[in-house]
Amino acid sequence: QEINTMATTDAQLLSLRPPYVALEWYRSRTTAFTVTVEDSAGNPVNLTGASATMQIKSASGSVLLTLTTTGNAGIALTNPAQGQMTISPEAVGTGSLPISNVLNTDLKLTLSSGVVYVLFRATITLIDKITA
Repeated sequence: QEINTMATTDAQLLSLRPPYVALEWYRSRTTAFTVTVEDSAGNPVNLTGASATMQIKSASGSVLLTLTTTGNAGIALTNPAQGQMTISPEAVGTGSLPISNVLNTDLKLTLSSGVVYVLFRATITLIDKITA
């Protein structure tokens, strides 16, 4: 099955190369977002039995945080038949991440068939809370 696009909740469509996304997250705040995986015809890809992993790394490549569907650790297949997953970084603790550093990540999807896709790559700018 060929996956060509990924839709985010802000209706932005990204082609798979994997695309680059710039993210800004507030530290220790809810930053959940939904990812919908679609095939080249725009139909949702069935994620039943799939797994997803997102490692957040420092500029030097050290793993600072791992989100995964295993054990409900920050990624949930919320509507797998419709290709939807929700990513909730705060569920695994963004409070431990360093402020004022640009962090790197990507989202790896492994379908039940064993086929692996990198849906996007991103830099994350972490912002400390402004108002308590």
